[in-house]
Amino acid sequence: MRRNIQRPIHQVFNDGFLYYGHDETQRNSTGKRIGDKFIQNGMLAYQLMDGREEDYEMANTQGNSLDLKVKTPFPPSFYNVPKTNLKVYIEDIEYHVITVDFDRGRRFLFFYLQEVGVADE
Repeated sequence: MRRNIQRPIHQVFNDGFLYYGHDETQRNSTGKRIGDKFIQNGMLAYQLMDGREEDYEMANTQGNSLDLKVKTPFPPSFYNVPKTNLKVYIEDIEYHVITVDFDRGRRFLFFYLQEVGVADE
């Protein structure tokens, strides 16, 4: 008799929350650049993923190093987020987004992240 292995009904994203957004240039009254400020576009729960060899090679061909790969649900609002210069904060650590990929059914996002450092805020 075959034993039925139950598959999970839904994905569990219980490793934490990530905050994604962009840096906006701050200027003084004369127009001189005085710094950058992180503008948060949203927050997503995530699940840590293991990087595959193909993921590391993809990051190396772009001149980056893959430090973290996370999986999140695909929110409909993410269609309107510009993907260039996207930044992510996880537990007060800033990450540069190398690329964002999605699955065939557009249910999940995969963030490929390179660590920048500890947040200044």
